[in-house]
Parts: sequence; C-alpha cells; structure tokens
Amino acid sequence: MYKQLNINNYRTYFILGNNEDEKTAKREVIINISLRFLRNNASCSSDNLKDTVCYGGLLAFLDSKLHESQFNLIEKAAQFVYDAICEYVKNDDIQIRVELIKENPPVKDLSSASFIISDL
Repeated sequence: MYKQLNINNYRTYFILGNNEDEKTAKREVIINISLRFLRNNASCSSDNLKDTVCYGGLLAFLDSKLHESQFNLIEKAAQFVYDAICEYVKNDDIQIRVELIKENPPVKDLSSASFIISDL
C-alpha cells in the first residue's frame, strides 16, 4: 500500500514562453503535484499537520519562488518547480511528480501543452 498526496490544478502566474509576445506578461500556468510517501505517513493516524506536508505552505513557498521567475521553456519551469518542492519537503522518503500545463500556447489549434518530471 502506498500513500500519496495530490495537489490538482493549482493556478499560478509567471512569464513562460520563447517568443517576444509571450515574454511581455505573466501567464497562467497550471501545476499538478503528487507526493508519494515511501514510509508510513504518520498523519494518517495522528491527524496532525506536523506529520505530513502542508500543501498550503508548499504552494505559498512555490509562489514566492515563482513570483519573479521567467522561463523560455516549460521543461525548465518544471525542473525549477520540482527543485523547489525538493527544497521545501527535505525528505528522501517522499517521491515527487510535477506536471506543468501551459494553456493556449501560440501554436495553431493547440489548447495546451504539458511537461512532467517524476521520480514516482
């Protein structure tokens, strides 16, 4: 049995894009995060926030890191988010999966593009 915390459809804003039009304003980016606990997650029995990863704190930390960030590529942005989550979690017993979704990229008839980094 595994235990996993999923954070779905978190919307945040930063500059993401390779062409000049995309670099003029922050755009909405959707982030999905999964945290898989390799050892027993004590919060399942303790019901105590200190025994798990506070997703509100994690998202506030990510926003502070992304606030002034700018990326040409979704791949680089995903790696940045993954690294920031590793910095926040500081726990080798948690595997991380990050998906970044860029809606309405400047490609004809494409509604979204995404990139995933995962050690799950």
